[in-house]
Amino acid sequence: MARLPGQKRPSPLRHLRLAILFLLALVVASVMGNRSLIRLYQMHRDRATLEREIEQLTTANASLAEEVRTLRTDPARVEAIAREELGLVKPGELRSTTPPTSPPEESR
Repeated sequence: MARLPGQKRPSPLRHLRLAILFLLALVVASVMGNRSLIRLYQMHRDRATLEREIEQLTTANASLAEEVRTLRTDPARVEAIAREELGLVKPGELRSTTPPTSPPEESR
């Protein structure tokens, strides 16, 4: 391409400034915004937290499923719960309770 008279050749410093400006824009875009590095780090932390929660819930679910299986197949377990938690008794049985002991009063 031929230069027109009076037209200057672009300086290397101008190209360097444009390159720095472009790189700065890339850095800002990668740090800020919806798909930024900060958001990626937060999503990674959230995922790890959710995976731990899923593991805990899976363990709790397995424990509850075992308890359901036991309650469906073991009448003695159902009876024990009825006696301990509900205070039920079989016909003809008497239920006895003892009052809680109170701490001795101090003499004045």
